[in-house]
Amino acid sequence: MTKLCGLRERKKQQTRSALVDAALALFEAKGFDAATVEEIAAAADVSPRTFFRYFTAKEGVLLAVHDEEFTRLLDAVDTAPTLAEAVITTIDGDHERFRRVQELLARTPALRATFLERTVEQEHQLVDKLLPPDPTPRQVLRTRLLVAATYAALRVAIESWLTTPDSHCAEHVTEALALLDQGLAVTR
Repeated sequence: MTKLCGLRERKKQQTRSALVDAALALFEAKGFDAATVEEIAAAADVSPRTFFRYFTAKEGVLLAVHDEEFTRLLDAVDTAPTLAEAVITTIDGDHERFRRVQELLARTPALRATFLERTVEQEHQLVDKLLPPDPTPRQVLRTRLLVAATYAALRVAIESWLTTPDSHCAEHVTEALALLDQGLAVTR
């Protein structure tokens, strides 16, 4: 029975991955607004009904990539000594799919708004994970600032990465987090 569950899970993951890949290709070719759920499902060789078992809307396909990154970040927080190190661990690796999503977000204002809402939700989840039991108001404030500043550094680093085609995301993130760690004294 265990093998059957493992196989079932692998098949679900393959279908989900096929839907994400098909959606990305269609969004890039036709634009986000012009691509339909029916076209995405057909390109992934599944029915629209199957699509909706995995995602509630076509925006969900793109957000799934970010959710995967966020899940890796939450896992890394458990073992990394600092939030910055957890972020760098998460960012390090092959991120072609992530880059494609980021490029789509940059070109599609409505998607950016949805993504920003999701990012705020993720920030709250991360703050909750980092806080000790029964935190003081100062600990809550400090943790919220740390997470917000880290997310701002990530956003700026990703924007920089997108304008530098032959670079790696981790380089930009590492530099942005190092600058944040040093403090951002404004010099003129």
